[in-house]
Amino acid sequence: MTKNTDHQTPSLKAWLLLIFLSITWGTSFIFVKKIVQNFTAVELGAGRIFIAGLSVLPLAIYYFRDFPKKQSPYLFASGLLGYLIPAFIFGIVGSKLDSSLAGAMNATTPFFVLLMGFLLFKKKIQTNQILGIFIGLLGSLILILSGSGASLSNLNAYGLLILLATTFYGINANILGSKLYMLKPIIISAFSLLFVGIIAYIILLNTDFFTKILLPENRQLLYYFIFLGAFNSSVAAIVYNYTLQISSPIFASSVTYLIPIVATLMGFLDGEKIGLSLILGIAITLVGVYVLNRKK
Repeated sequence: MTKNTDHQTPSLKAWLLLIFLSITWGTSFIFVKKIVQNFTAVELGAGRIFIAGLSVLPLAIYYFRDFPKKQSPYLFASGLLGYLIPAFIFGIVGSKLDSSLAGAMNATTPFFVLLMGFLLFKKKIQTNQILGIFIGLLGSLILILSGSGASLSNLNAYGLLILLATTFYGINANILGSKLYMLKPIIISAFSLLFVGIIAYIILLNTDFFTKILLPENRQLLYYFIFLGAFNSSVAAIVYNYTLQISSPIFASSVTYLIPIVATLMGFLDGEKIGLSLILGIAITLVGVYVLNRKK
């Protein structure tokens, strides 16, 4: 596997995988909203990561002989910054901030991928990348705020936690693109999620998670946890890592612009109306994604 750059043109396969990720992650919010009614933020965050770690255990066993000892610190850092800590953050924010605003602030991820790449990994910044980030973020804000009753006046200090999470996402994307690019995506995902899955299990032992999750009235929520952990985290992690390797960290992080579009389209299928402002938001967002990933 050759090292990727932020200047190569994404392939059709990369675009299709990005769309897959946007659908997968865009549909997860409804499950999170259901879970937080019965489980704490810690139980939500640790629970989904524990299940993710459990689901990749067979892969970790299968690839144990190929375990990259030299890259193990980066694998551990990737698990913490890309999965475990953000899972807790979004679990906390879920009950403190409008989900639409949280989604808008999550769209700052490409900005922090670019910034962390420049500050920590000495990557160059292109003019089209800055312009694309600005356009994409503007489109996401229009899309989200026009599609709900949310208002910027509802923003509170918990929004800073989301910026912390997206900063971690930015560092993780650069770790994957600069330090782990030589590994198979399935190996990266298996061991990074296994590492943090063990930590999540230890955390859950100090909660009522295992007692609550086995209650008959929480059976539906168990299915939601399985989806969030086994599919939304582990399978999507493998796809994300592969997408990043065949494109760039900036391109892979563009998925945060597409997630609100998926949420909007799901609302339309559920009977919600799409107004002119929503269409404008989608159009601006797509333009931003194109400009951001355009080859110089």
